[in-house]
Amino acid sequence: MKDPNTGKLSGIYHDVIEKIAGNVSLKVEWTEEVGWANQIEGLQAGRYDMICSPVSLNSGRARAADFSIPLFYSPVQVWVKADNNSLQSIDQLNDPKIKIAVLDGEQTSVFARQFFPKAQTVSLPQTVQFSDLLLQVTTGKADVVFAEPLAVREFMESNPGSLKAITSTKPLVLVPNIFLLKRDEFVFKEMMDNALRELFNTGYMDQVISQYEKYPNSYVRETGMR
Repeated sequence: MKDPNTGKLSGIYHDVIEKIAGNVSLKVEWTEEVGWANQIEGLQAGRYDMICSPVSLNSGRARAADFSIPLFYSPVQVWVKADNNSLQSIDQLNDPKIKIAVLDGEQTSVFARQFFPKAQTVSLPQTVQFSDLLLQVTTGKADVVFAEPLAVREFMESNPGSLKAITSTKPLVLVPNIFLLKRDEFVFKEMMDNALRELFNTGYMDQVISQYEKYPNSYVRETGMR
């Protein structure tokens, strides 16, 4: 997050990387704001050394970048329009009549292919806001969308009662949130992973997540010591 008046940065990932930098005696340079579609390109070009905002682990990114160990997990649920009473279970979704809203090349498209290959996809580019994906369902252009409860709760502050989950008791999948790193920099990756383990062991990670967790149970923590 960035304060529009002071320019000060904050948030889970910001505070974690600044804490790690202090612990290992390095200085963080916040050099560039970059979207999902261009993150790996900037890493490969050497414009920065790592992505210090939440990135989900998926196999497509593994071809071009490395991952840190997870900081926490995001429960991804299946959401439909609030007045849709015909879809009651995810068992109904693997059907050619069902339309799933996804972002091109992002985890939502991976889940659609993996879990519901017979369904249609309504694709948007990664350059759009995530709320645009949710709008595909509320406006009737798609039947289903995959999203974390945090994103949906924020959306429903402006669009109350517009969506409901059909996987409320058990998420479709738990997505690991990691730091995205340059490929083959093994010493740097090992340093980052060990520094993260220290933050788990000292309780700092749970503390900083709780500080910024806007809605209860938005994130799933690691259990035990790393």
